[in-house]
Amino acid sequence: MDIIKDVKWPEGVKEAILNDDVETVKKLMKTADDFLLQFKPKIITVEEFKTLIAKNEKIIIFDLRDTKSFGESSIRGSINVPYGIGLSEKVNSIGNKKIVLTCFAGKLSNVAGDLLNKEGFDNVYVLQGGMMAYNK
Repeated sequence: MDIIKDVKWPEGVKEAILNDDVETVKKLMKTADDFLLQFKPKIITVEEFKTLIAKNEKIIIFDLRDTKSFGESSIRGSINVPYGIGLSEKVNSIGNKKIVLTCFAGKLSNVAGDLLNKEGFDNVYVLQGGMMAYNK
């Protein structure tokens, strides 16, 4: 899976990702609800996710936000994979552990999670609402 090449992004999103233009990505994805309807990843709610963490379940968390945002605030132990570029290879090396994807609001994670599920990764879940929901 190549999140850049394998997805027909709304106009301007791909370029913004490639230019690491976080504000433009956020702005364009905020209005991309019609685009996002085509993606149906497995979802985990914030409550379910926090329960897994409290139980010390063996999960791998991939944060798809840009490096700067990840550095400012992230879930302890999470791994930064900006915009999901190269994510498939990382997930492939994990094995059978439960994987949770997060981003700003769950939109980029929805795309990545759906693509990974379609590749046959049944252990990949998307944190519903992303870091915005997690930090509420």
